[in-house]
Amino acid sequence: MNPSTKEPSTHALSVNIYGRGDASLGDSPSHMGIAVYEIGGSTCQMHHIRNPSDEYFIYDPRVQPLQDDPVMRGRCELITFHQERCEHVNNLLSSFGNDASNIPEFGVGNCQDWVADAVAMLEDAGVVASGEGAFWKSMINGGAESIKRACGESGRKWIDGPEMTFEGEPDARFGDRDGDSKKEVGKLKDNEDFRERMQVLMGKGNE
Repeated sequence: MNPSTKEPSTHALSVNIYGRGDASLGDSPSHMGIAVYEIGGSTCQMHHIRNPSDEYFIYDPRVQPLQDDPVMRGRCELITFHQERCEHVNNLLSSFGNDASNIPEFGVGNCQDWVADAVAMLEDAGVVASGEGAFWKSMINGGAESIKRACGESGRKWIDGPEMTFEGEPDARFGDRDGDSKKEVGKLKDNEDFRERMQVLMGKGNE
């Protein structure tokens, strides 16, 4: 028996989805990133690209909250692993992100294309299961709900974002936690807090 199977996994990797991304309702595409994190932890190492201007994308790795984000629709957990593999996985993603040839041209691709290509790289490296690259390529330009549905139907593990509540597609809302209570903070497309958070994720605002 492989000795590593005697102990439970301590870390995981997921694709995180931010924003509803429903084109039929006039939404911009959902933002995507790849998170590497300790299971049960509150933060993650986020690997993603963003556009600081409407001209180009940059790779912008960062440590950020894993779940506590008002615009996060959910995440699809692709793999769990032991701590000793964490540095290897992060290094693979860092090397991929720092290679400018892997960053799509603005107006041609976006963060979703980058995530799909990064997952394909991880598949080639033996980190994630066969077929993951093709699956995420097929999710490009899909809305958060369709991605969630596809993950569930394919047997992948989906974890909802805890701060999101929705009341029908046209009047989708999200909650803002204040102490132990939640308050509704308005329609997504009209809410300033939502817009500001999405702009930060996509590189157009200040954190």
